[in-house]
Amino acid sequence: MLVVLYLVFFVVGAVFGSFACCQAYRIRYKEEGKRIGGRSECLFCHHRLAWYELIPIVSWVLQGGRCRQCGKKIGGIEITSEVAMGLIFCGILSLFFKQVNVMGFWQRGGYDFWRNFDIELLVRIFTNPLIIVRALILMVSAVLFWILVVYDLKWQRLPSWILYVLIGLGVGYFVLNELVRLGIISELRYWSGSKLLSVQSGATRQASEVIKNDLFTLVSSILVLPGLYFLMYKISKERLVGGGDYLLALAAVLFLGRFELSLTLLFVANLLALGFNAKKIMQKKKVRVPFGPYLIMGFWLVLLFAREILLYLYVVAV
Repeated sequence: MLVVLYLVFFVVGAVFGSFACCQAYRIRYKEEGKRIGGRSECLFCHHRLAWYELIPIVSWVLQGGRCRQCGKKIGGIEITSEVAMGLIFCGILSLFFKQVNVMGFWQRGGYDFWRNFDIELLVRIFTNPLIIVRALILMVSAVLFWILVVYDLKWQRLPSWILYVLIGLGVGYFVLNELVRLGIISELRYWSGSKLLSVQSGATRQASEVIKNDLFTLVSSILVLPGLYFLMYKISKERLVGGGDYLLALAAVLFLGRFELSLTLLFVANLLALGFNAKKIMQKKKVRVPFGPYLIMGFWLVLLFAREILLYLYVVAV
């Protein structure tokens, strides 16, 4: 059952990956004032694609990565988008399963979540309002982030309106996690019928300390990543960092919400950029490298493995 569920999420992610890639082109064409057709078509011969040419991953593989009409190669970004988004959606599913497992739901009497997954548990998870809201925020954000990946790789720009939407979603995700930490909302209410925790039940001082610490951590994170990129953007006049990179970093930090994770993201994103462009650097080629895709890839790696990073890298209790 668990394998089927992961397969479903992978397929849904692949569909949204194809959608995100398509939307990146549509946004670009709209900015350039070009005509935007209602149906997808080949970028070279403008052959309108039939439904069987639009099946994520499968169509690309069966057609050998080429247009059936003109034989021109379809860019690798399309298949990459579909596979990557499929994996990201599977990662989001794993993230929620880990949260359920860590919190100890349905583990009475040695119950092992991973080995005894059943339909009843599935229904309980996906009818939980908190999990539904978190999942929707992350899935919508995944699509928007991937539009930015494609756009930055193709045209080395980041549409500002998408960045602002992601910042808004990041604020919402951070606030939601804070409400959970404070006990104002709780998964336990929907799982075991336990009384809902409240910051008014003699824990006002403790709640105040939690808010102060978390806000301090968030501000520190903003200074470390978005603040550093903003400073580099101003000093270098966009030679080192683009105008959208610090806004993208701000959105990522809001989702991560912890200083340790933001610091890890700074390292991982730069390591990815260095690794993928090592050949160009060794050849001393003066090529402008879009940093957004590496920041986004690093963000998903850090977010999906946040618990492991905090436990084993920083030895922080979560």
